[in-house]
Amino acid sequence: MGLDMYLIGRKAPLSNPSTDGFPVLFIDLQLGYWRKHPNLHGYIVKKFADGVDECQEVCLDVECLNDLIVAVQDPKNLPHTTGFFFGESSQSPEQVQYDKSIFEKALQWLKSEPDDEMRLVYYRASW
Repeated sequence: MGLDMYLIGRKAPLSNPSTDGFPVLFIDLQLGYWRKHPNLHGYIVKKFADGVDECQEVCLDVECLNDLIVAVQDPKNLPHTTGFFFGESSQSPEQVQYDKSIFEKALQWLKSEPDDEMRLVYYRASW
């Protein structure tokens, strides 16, 4: 039990491919993962999900990812967040660099969208 957090890249091919005889609707990629980083979770929920925390998918566009890159560089930007088995967020330089790197790579992936597919980035948590 605890807070598991995923940054997902969703690719939707525009050419109607199939696999195993079935149409491919989309392919999900794990762009990032955090275990018990409640302050980051709280920031995303408050800023991009209107404060609604129901383990829903939260779509993050280029502007959102840029915002997150700036926000995670100073742990004071992330609100202290608690929850059942959420744990505590690390404020170490290594954690800051890890967070920043994930969002930078996700932004680069999103912006490099090829002509034959649509790309989305979203965040989802579970506990």
